[in-house]
Amino acid sequence: MRRRELLQAAAIPAIQRPKPKSEYDYVDWDWERWRQITGERRPAVTSDQSGKAELAALVPRNGTLAGWQASRQAIQHVLGVFLGAPPQSKPKPAARVLEETRQEGYTRRKIAYESEPGEMVPAYLLVPDGLRGRAPAVLCPHQTIQAGKKSPAGLADDPQQHTALELVKRGYVTFTWDALCFGERHDFATGHYGEAMPFYRKHPRWSLLGKMVWDLSRGIDYLETLDFVDARRIGSIGHSHGGYTTLAGMALDARIAAGASNCGLDTFRLDGNTFRWSRATALLPRLGFYISSPYINMDSYRATPDSEVVQTPFDMHQLVALAAPRPLLLTTSDEDFVFPNGGWSARQTVMRLEPLYALYKHPERLAAHYFRGGHGFPTDVRGRAYAWLDRWLKQS
Repeated sequence: MRRRELLQAAAIPAIQRPKPKSEYDYVDWDWERWRQITGERRPAVTSDQSGKAELAALVPRNGTLAGWQASRQAIQHVLGVFLGAPPQSKPKPAARVLEETRQEGYTRRKIAYESEPGEMVPAYLLVPDGLRGRAPAVLCPHQTIQAGKKSPAGLADDPQQHTALELVKRGYVTFTWDALCFGERHDFATGHYGEAMPFYRKHPRWSLLGKMVWDLSRGIDYLETLDFVDARRIGSIGHSHGGYTTLAGMALDARIAAGASNCGLDTFRLDGNTFRWSRATALLPRLGFYISSPYINMDSYRATPDSEVVQTPFDMHQLVALAAPRPLLLTTSDEDFVFPNGGWSARQTVMRLEPLYALYKHPERLAAHYFRGGHGFPTDVRGRAYAWLDRWLKQS
């Protein structure tokens, strides 16, 4: 019996921690415990990116699509080492509607869909009124906030994060769910990412980011069963955590036809280290083997150089490249306190993506926008992102 179940059975209220000052005062993730649970060692894999301080080119001079396809397979292989091994099989799409609420212009359904056998993921499906035929759909993963799916659905958080709510009013079917460790999948008796430890005990060879993309893909499986959704026109949009969930989702699931990521891209090398992905969070713990400085910690890791980062055998621009040639918009703040070097990372990434999209003869499918506005998703930037999705998902 789990601790929470034991407390409930004894009719004792679950112990609540004092409200933290920030997400960073509320972390139960421990990289050393992960090593003990999994027995993992530094991955025995290298690539053309290994040993380079700069981001490796995606397309060499006079490159060909055939040459890129070979590079693409090599990137997928290396990424697979760090993302880990997902389950070999998955259940058929299954979901149940838990409640339905009529709102002005749309209906909000709270559902639970099956991700792994017996594991139900809470989600909101927002359906616009007056649909005729099949409509485009947009995945709206949430940012790093314990409100989880309530944020995009417009039930919590800053209104600039209400992407699912704003997009349903533009005629899209929208879908948002609780990532593992957030929303209803978070135990408030533990700290942030505390649920990652039971996950890694169950799946020692997987990664939390890999699991998050798996849940995203299972959400697409569910959307494909709906007779009012056009499965050929499924997009994704997100800010911060939702931004890199969108990028990883596009990299691993080709059914996402177009995407927009806001404040969700920062490369390891230009950020300076891999701490945020492996030790500050539970997302890609194998990257924790590529840290050498004893001075990097939870209070000081953003934009802090660490020499070992050059040995990482991939970087985030290569993950993003796997989305090509599908339409992708990167919007990035030059005043981002979470990703201080995000603007430089995005510019360097776009410079390497442009030859790739040109190789596919679709340079118009890649766009970038840089703004000043902290770690946020301002109205005008969201407007650009929504117009981008309209351009690619509302074409007949």
